[in-house]
Amino acid sequence: MNQEELNKIERKRKTIYLIIQTLNIAIVILFVGTFLFMFSNAFNPNFGDSFIIMFTTIPLIAILIFANNYIKNLINKEISKAIYEPAFKEKNTEFSYNDGLTLNEVMSSNLFPKPDRFTSNNLTKGEISNFPYKASNITLLEEHTETDKDGHTHTSTKVIFDGRMYIIETPFNKKGIILKSKRIGKEKLLNNIALIIMLIISLTIMGIVMRNILPMFSDPFFRDFFKENLPFFILFIAVAIIIAISSFISNRKKGYRKVKLESSQFNEYFDIETQDQVELRKTLTPAVMEKLINLRNSIGKFHLSIIGNKIFFAFPKSFDIKYNKPIQELVEEAKESVEKEIETIKSIIETLKLEEEKIKKGMVS
Repeated sequence: MNQEELNKIERKRKTIYLIIQTLNIAIVILFVGTFLFMFSNAFNPNFGDSFIIMFTTIPLIAILIFANNYIKNLINKEISKAIYEPAFKEKNTEFSYNDGLTLNEVMSSNLFPKPDRFTSNNLTKGEISNFPYKASNITLLEEHTETDKDGHTHTSTKVIFDGRMYIIETPFNKKGIILKSKRIGKEKLLNNIALIIMLIISLTIMGIVMRNILPMFSDPFFRDFFKENLPFFILFIAVAIIIAISSFISNRKKGYRKVKLESSQFNEYFDIETQDQVELRKTLTPAVMEKLINLRNSIGKFHLSIIGNKIFFAFPKSFDIKYNKPIQELVEEAKESVEKEIETIKSIIETLKLEEEKIKKGMVS
């Protein structure tokens, strides 16, 4: 991509950024304004009339969020190609924005449950430590669809994983080892703070709503309605419990068991699953565990599995396209991100190679 093409994308980026800023400001004003209005009218005898405002602003906020994402997608592909292509070409790799890993390839890692929706792009192919690899951006989404008593369908989406996966072919042959990063230190603290804030907001809204709804249940009509439909409510709760249990069982990987290793710090950093505990301990030697702990501290979360002759690395998205930054700055950040991922993989593979040589020589029991 030449400089003239980059300049053209840069002009588009500036325009899109101004539009995104305007939409974000409008979304924040509507959300904060609605919340403050509802809170200030919580003790108003005519509080029920205030719901008209909420039912008007919430759809408007949803429309603005949709418009925001749609506008980003208009230029996201061009920016992504412009910043990632130079980063991977420097590594002497093949690069194709429109191609990606297949869902079967991602699922063979045993790192994630099967998604309802899957996207993949930015495929690269090359070598790391003389081992062939391929990688791409991947996004796995889970959808939950519910139907209310009026027959209206509501769908919510949960992100299972959004990041980049590498698949490296090696001469190793393992039955199955899976490592998933846990939240540690500041990550856990920030997550707990976010949960507490959400809980406070939820309880506040629930308190406002319940204060105005509870008196309705003293009405004989509502008491009779609840009694008449009690079997339906019990059945609904039972079905929800059964679905949750079935989902948990189906997500368990056949033949894998959760285990703990001798390193308490390693157990704190990773969830560990394996099909063969003897092979696990031969592979995750103290040297390998120390390397993984150091990498977890330095680069943040990542997931790893070794299955058959393949090693799978999954890095949660560490580099987001910031529309407030010039294209050239984004290119440099992309190069740094790619360099960090590849060096991380290379470091782990080199350590595993050394340990495999020790196993062959009978130095590891």
